[in-house]
Amino acid sequence: MEFVDGQTLENMQSATLPHHITTFNIVMTAIAAFMRFLTIILNCCLAYEYWRSESYTYCHWTIMSIVIPLFITTLIYAHVLIASNSGKQPVAHTRQFWRLVVSYLFRDASTLNWALKYTEAKRRGDKFAEIECYRRYLKEDCNIGFLRLFDSFLETAPQKILQLAIVLQNTKSLTYVRALTFLVYFLSLAWCLVAYNRSNRLVQLDKYDIGTKGLIVQFWFLLCLTASRTICIAYLASIFPMETFAACLLHLLLCGTVVFIADTPKFAKTALTNYILCLAFGAVYIFIFTPVSDGPTKYKYIIYLLLCFLQNVFACVFWIPLFLASWINAFYIIGIVLMIYYYLECHPGITSAVF
Repeated sequence: MEFVDGQTLENMQSATLPHHITTFNIVMTAIAAFMRFLTIILNCCLAYEYWRSESYTYCHWTIMSIVIPLFITTLIYAHVLIASNSGKQPVAHTRQFWRLVVSYLFRDASTLNWALKYTEAKRRGDKFAEIECYRRYLKEDCNIGFLRLFDSFLETAPQKILQLAIVLQNTKSLTYVRALTFLVYFLSLAWCLVAYNRSNRLVQLDKYDIGTKGLIVQFWFLLCLTASRTICIAYLASIFPMETFAACLLHLLLCGTVVFIADTPKFAKTALTNYILCLAFGAVYIFIFTPVSDGPTKYKYIIYLLLCFLQNVFACVFWIPLFLASWINAFYIIGIVLMIYYYLECHPGITSAVF
């Protein structure tokens, strides 16, 4: 999002801001920053635990799910920094490096920084600084939400699929702690998508915010769809690990290539980097569809949901027990029904912005 010029900012009043940064927002941002660091530590401990127990395949899988997202999210954020500094005074490479490090370890640190500056400006009664800090907060929140999307689906999702596959191989290994972690994972995954979609709309001043009812419905259909896909993939991985990995890789390449050709997003200056980032979106599309660019999405949703539903049904018919298959397909159908209801009744500006 571009900042308005100084004269316009001077003429604006604090009341013109569509929303305000509350103490609750600041506390939740601080918790998110701390939880990000704690998650990295726990992931490293998990890899070490697999190595100590001589589960080297699990160890390598966990390390890959740490290193690959690290490379991709760092690449994305580096291009964000380059784009945001375009035409401005050059920034020292050391400073940019530390911004990348802080962004990886404490994903919401920059967002928290602007939220605190906003609070200080509001306390001083500095309307100009208040509006500028609010806009920078929104922009940073949108950028970090973008990175968090890849954290969730490139880092967290593969690890939870691995742990769920282990449980499905031996149901006795399901403890209350593991069951709780699975529940937290599914809830956090859906909430990550809701937060990303909302921040992406807030930063575009020509779009209306999503109401409370819309956020609730959106959360539930995202929860149903992602849970269905995760459970289906995890069960297949428990009996056909390499074949499931190959199928997911094929799905990733197909969706990433379609995004690169159809949407032609401009994440970076080179076509190769753009294609790599489209492949990252392909990994997200293993679980859920999220638009890469603005524009009509109805037919994209129909094609994607039909493709994934057929994949689920095919897997359920041939390999997954009837009881579990019923839950997988029920979750997916409920998710589709809730999505249709959301876009018909809850989505703001549905005619012009979505369809």
